Amino acid sequence: MSKEDFVQVADTKDIPSSKMKEVQVDGENICVANVDGKYYAIGSICTHEGGPLADGTLEGYEVECPWHQSKFDVRTGEVTSPPANEPEPAYEVKVDGNNILIKKQGKSKSSPQIELTLLEKDKVEGTDVTSFKFGKQNDDDNQGLEDRTPFNYTAGQFAFFDIGGVYNDPKSPIRHFTISSSPTENFIMFSTRIRDSPYKKRLSALEKGAKVKVRGPEGQFVLHQDYSKAAVFLSGGIGVTPFRSMVKYTTDKQLPIKIVMFDSNRNRSNILFRKEFDDCTNINNNLRIIYTISEEEDREYEQSSSAAKNDWKGEYGRIDKAMILKYLDTNELNNSVFYICGPPSMLKAMQSLLQEELKIPKERIKVEEFTGY
Repeated sequence: MSKEDFVQVADTKDIPSSKMKEVQVDGENICVANVDGKYYAIGSICTHEGGPLADGTLEGYEVECPWHQSKFDVRTGEVTSPPANEPEPAYEVKVDGNNILIKKQGKSKSSPQIELTLLEKDKVEGTDVTSFKFGKQNDDDNQGLEDRTPFNYTAGQFAFFDIGGVYNDPKSPIRHFTISSSPTENFIMFSTRIRDSPYKKRLSALEKGAKVKVRGPEGQFVLHQDYSKAAVFLSGGIGVTPFRSMVKYTTDKQLPIKIVMFDSNRNRSNILFRKEFDDCTNINNNLRIIYTISEEEDREYEQSSSAAKNDWKGEYGRIDKAMILKYLDTNELNNSVFYICGPPSMLKAMQSLLQEELKIPKERIKVEEFTGY
């Protein structure tokens, strides 16, 4: 086997026994694990819903995903505990002195990479959120127009965005984002909070016309196919992005599925996509959206201002049992599929609310976590 088949990814001192480290080879995120002085490597992106395996825990030969506790064997990539049901790719590892090397495998066949062009970026007034819109087709200059394939995805899925020029980012030079646009729209969009990380700084500096490498789509946080069952969306902050995709898609396609969405935000200015959601409710009789705001200062302002109070038709406070029972009847509770998306604390609270207080079985609950980077 030629030396060129392997690439150095780390030093042995970088990965102590029973520890893991995420590395990249040809754009692939790989989790390298040290088990009793032997090194193993599998894909680092959980096949369930994209959790970062290298940020999880390693016990013996099992790595546990920090998001939803799927487990994988680091020797083979096989799933040892659900909810994941697809294995991770396994990579051959060898150690040369203190150098850890991984054998190249090329691109994942399940996640082709294409290049898209940034069309525009839209900063949401009053927030730290910016939406980035890209052309929908591969813009490889070496291809003729007839060979350019569109980026196809299902509402609710995510993709990996390699924007280039990212250095020394502790998370990764490549990030994944939920696609907030609908497959019915003529662009690809994601929306994210702009932070001080090297990736986010580089992202916010992108100019119109910039080329970005996109790999995907991935993820199983998508609408169920049995439209006789209603969908209940529980959203927190930036976690609304997959629901924007689903709401727009079901409205554009006139799908016969009832959707009730509870959208929780700090204050009114942080309600993302409100105009688009309201436009959809005006033409989609199967859609109902309940907005709720939780900041006390905002609430006090609303109550002290008669104009603001009369204008606000939503709820106050976090989503709780009383709020859900106010808008869902017994039949809807017993037959709906519940979707939760938001930061980890919100996710945990909503799962507890549904399972413990409302007795919703786990098989009717789907979750997607935003880790805040």
